[in-house]
Amino acid sequence: MRIREAAVLGASWLALASPAWGQTADETAARIAALEAQLAQMQAEIAALREQAAEDAAQTAPTPAPHAQAANTAPQITLANGRPTIRSADERFSFALRGTVQYDAAHYLQDDPLSDNRRSDAANPADLSSGANFRRARFGFEGTAFSDWNYALIYELGGSGTEGSQITQAYVEYAGWKPWDDVSLRFRVGAWATPAGLEDATSNTESLFLERAAVAELVRGLAGGDGRTGAGIFANGERWYSSLALTGAVVGNSGEYDEQSGYLGRLAFLPLSGENYGVHIGASATGVIDPADTDPSSATSQALRLRERPELRVDAQRFVDTGSIPSDGLTAYGFELGGYWDSLYLAGEVFQIDLSRSDGVPDPSFGGWYAQGAYTLTGERRRWNAANGGFQGIRPNAPFSLSEGDWGAWEIAARYSVLDLNDNEGGLGLATPVGGVRGGEQIITTIGLNWYPNNVVRFLLDYQWVEIDRLDPETSAIVTPVPGVGAQIGQDFEAVSLRSQVAF
Repeated sequence: MRIREAAVLGASWLALASPAWGQTADETAARIAALEAQLAQMQAEIAALREQAAEDAAQTAPTPAPHAQAANTAPQITLANGRPTIRSADERFSFALRGTVQYDAAHYLQDDPLSDNRRSDAANPADLSSGANFRRARFGFEGTAFSDWNYALIYELGGSGTEGSQITQAYVEYAGWKPWDDVSLRFRVGAWATPAGLEDATSNTESLFLERAAVAELVRGLAGGDGRTGAGIFANGERWYSSLALTGAVVGNSGEYDEQSGYLGRLAFLPLSGENYGVHIGASATGVIDPADTDPSSATSQALRLRERPELRVDAQRFVDTGSIPSDGLTAYGFELGGYWDSLYLAGEVFQIDLSRSDGVPDPSFGGWYAQGAYTLTGERRRWNAANGGFQGIRPNAPFSLSEGDWGAWEIAARYSVLDLNDNEGGLGLATPVGGVRGGEQIITTIGLNWYPNNVVRFLLDYQWVEIDRLDPETSAIVTPVPGVGAQIGQDFEAVSLRSQVAF
């Protein structure tokens, strides 16, 4: 096409540039005008030919297959580790279903329950109840919108560790601002559980034992815990984590006429790490700024009560309990140390709880600590998770399969924990000193065997030795069988428990 155009234009130019001999000026001018008109007509024909050629090329071009066009815009649906997830083609949106079911069974081995009183101010001591129940049954979803917004809604359908059905997570989070390279910064508002320590930074679906160490569980519930409302900021790099949250009441909490206000702050680091090892250090502070007002009248009634179960929830009994203490706040400090080397994992925390009394008597202090370790018999190791500043659970290298001869992951574990809720408790057989608190001391030794058939199913078998040392806080003699007046109301018992879990 371009050769033809050049030939026509060239011939026209030669005709114009070569005047005939013997022509007058008028004849030459007329001839030039005629040639210009002919040239204009040729240019119009060339433009029409170009347009036709373009249309012909468009009609003969191959048409993309309909399924190929759909594949470019269709969402991606995956089922990794049993979790249904939908993700948009541009990865700006995602939606994933989450579920957790934990079924616990336990048998308690205890002395004659009539020989002591495990519940202060109760006329009849209660026998611990062996049996089985659902510790947790949670379902919900989480996802991302417009790349930078995260959200979650998880609902507890009514496990034994909860007084009824309630929301455990319901929040929206912005993660689109990155002021520094390699730093994740998130702003969150709603209800969730901000990690109050190292043990709390590990999900309950990946914990080493059926329950967290008692002191860690108590501290997490002071101003945090599942379903605690608040606003927080989280930041982490590859080897560090930090968080700060201001919190209010637990979702659905009743009997509070002015909500509690509190805070949680935490720093965690992984100063030493390599291919097969890592060392963790951290510190935390949890505070109750203003206790809840539980008086419906114009009067103010603020008090705090510290109590905890013996690291097992099949029976709901609490053996250590300070009772309600008039208070205008408290502060709990925690220090963390942990690490892994190949298949060996070790961790521990120590806590101190300083409570500020509002009734003019000396302020009490409480505390506790734990040390735990585990060894994976099949070679897997726990990894540090920068997003929470803690350790992840075990992921089997080879999921259980009889046909392939694989047995999943197997792990042995042990823990020693102490929770002391005594302060100036006085002596045996004597009345409680002024300002003294006889909350009791609880010491628990636990050994465990854990089996992880795959990333969705796991089984935990624990055996506990529990020692309770507590003086009766009663100030006068009470009719038998309740001893009263500083009598020993603690006891020792053992328990064997098994958890069956499905989580995705």
